[in-house]
Amino acid sequence: MSRAYVALGDSYAAGVGAGRREPGPYRTDAGYPLAVARATGLDLAYQAVLGATCADVLRDQVGAVGAQTQLVTVTVGGNDAGFVPVLLSVARPGWAGSSDRAIDEALGVISGVLPGRLREVLRAVRGRAPDARVVVIGYPHLFNGVSDCSWITSVSVHEMRRLGDAADRLAETILGVASDEGCEGVDVRAPFDGHQICDSDPWVHGLSWPTQESYHPTAAGHAAYARAVSALAVPVEAEVMAGVAPPQVEHGACVGTAPTFALRDVMTGRAMRRPPLQAPA
Repeated sequence: MSRAYVALGDSYAAGVGAGRREPGPYRTDAGYPLAVARATGLDLAYQAVLGATCADVLRDQVGAVGAQTQLVTVTVGGNDAGFVPVLLSVARPGWAGSSDRAIDEALGVISGVLPGRLREVLRAVRGRAPDARVVVIGYPHLFNGVSDCSWITSVSVHEMRRLGDAADRLAETILGVASDEGCEGVDVRAPFDGHQICDSDPWVHGLSWPTQESYHPTAAGHAAYARAVSALAVPVEAEVMAGVAPPQVEHGACVGTAPTFALRDVMTGRAMRRPPLQAPA
């Protein structure tokens, strides 16, 4: 039996980094779909999970959408673009290798491959629930473009700017496909401005423990996601959403196949061996 609201996607929809991990596949008790369910009063089929790609959503998650579904939210595409490999490449010190190649590869996927994959997901949703409201949500900028305040990572200003450009390309691609497929798009870049990693009030984790939470929204970040999505469905304040018990929630059993962040991938032997300083000529 299909639920009235189905939340599809990856770790950014699964609430990774925002709350307590639920039993089973990696999602938490504080992901934005739970707040949206409270705001709308719709029973939720919570399918989003850490590591999901567009292929995972098609294979394991879209089946929860059906004739009774009224609302579908979709946040996916970051793993297809190489979210983890790119962030690993920029988190390592510069002497451990350049991140430009990983970012270039991600940009190529975003422009050349992701539109077709995302279009396939949205058409599958439309095919199962042609009258449902389909809302596609993107990703924020992670870094403020000024400095990396972590004592472990070493993200340069150049890398932050390149990541910002990639985030813009990703957002524009996701919003463009959503519009082309007759879906509503939500751009979260502006709400997160001033709340990036190393800002005074960050809504995104830097390198964290457990490491899977690294570079994911905090509880405040998910509240911002929920406000943006709920504004389309029902005008309600975050304080109201937080104080109302959620409708019935059914958790999906799928697992994502994309790689996840691990500290050992940053603290490699090569990364930890700083090259000797060169004597001045």
